[in-house]
Parts: sequence; C-alpha cells; structure tokens
Amino acid sequence: MSNTRSRLHKGEENTEINISPMIDMVFILLIFFIVTTVFVEEEGLNVDKPTPQPPETEQKEKDEPVLLRITSNNQVEFEGNTVTLNRVETIVRNALSQADVPVIMQVQRGAVSGVMIQVMDRAKIGGAEKISVTSID
Repeated sequence: MSNTRSRLHKGEENTEINISPMIDMVFILLIFFIVTTVFVEEEGLNVDKPTPQPPETEQKEKDEPVLLRITSNNQVEFEGNTVTLNRVETIVRNALSQADVPVIMQVQRGAVSGVMIQVMDRAKIGGAEKISVTSID
C-alpha cells in the first residue's frame, strides 16, 4: 500500500499558470497604442458674439407688472389708490395693450376669498391670461 501512495505522490505534478508574460504583453500593447495615437488639435470657427446691451429705462418701465393689492378689509388697491372692480378691468386692459406684462395679485391675510375671485375674474375680462397670487402680511 505504501507503494501506491508513493506513486500517487510522484505522479502528481505541481501545475501553476504563469501570467507574467501575459501582463508584459498587455503593457507592451498599451504602450504601443499610447505612442501611436494621433493627437489632433481641431481648429474651430471664430464667432463674433454680440455684446449684451443694457436694457433701456423706457422698456424697463413698460414691462413692470400690474400689481393689484387686496387688503385685509377687502379693498382693492392699485399703485396705492383704492379702485373699484370695474376699474380693475380697465387697468389690466390698458397695461396689456402697451406690452405683455404679468398680473400679480397681492392678498393680505384676512381678506375674503370671494373678493379675490372677483378681482381675478375682472382681470381675466380685461385680457389677463395668467394671474399670479401671492400672500402678504
């Protein structure tokens, strides 16, 4: 029995895979591709970009939004003056005839929502397509 064991031990080969030549080959290919790569610097077109112009003061004044304020005691104000619902329609129509300006409603806390809806309706009759609503204290 010892005889068969010794044959098995002698018959076994210690096989190892040597990967160092493969690693060397990979590095050689990497160096080859790096050296043979052509670095081309592409030329672009020169473009004359326009210089931005400061906005004109007249244009800035025309594009100011229509600010309608609804106070906590349900009064509608425009530029510090109390206005009626019929006047809201006229104000919005006049502002939109000059330029496409936004309509912003500033509603104080405590204002009745019905008044806000009425002002929105009058502004839409005046031509406002979008109305922004903000709350103020």
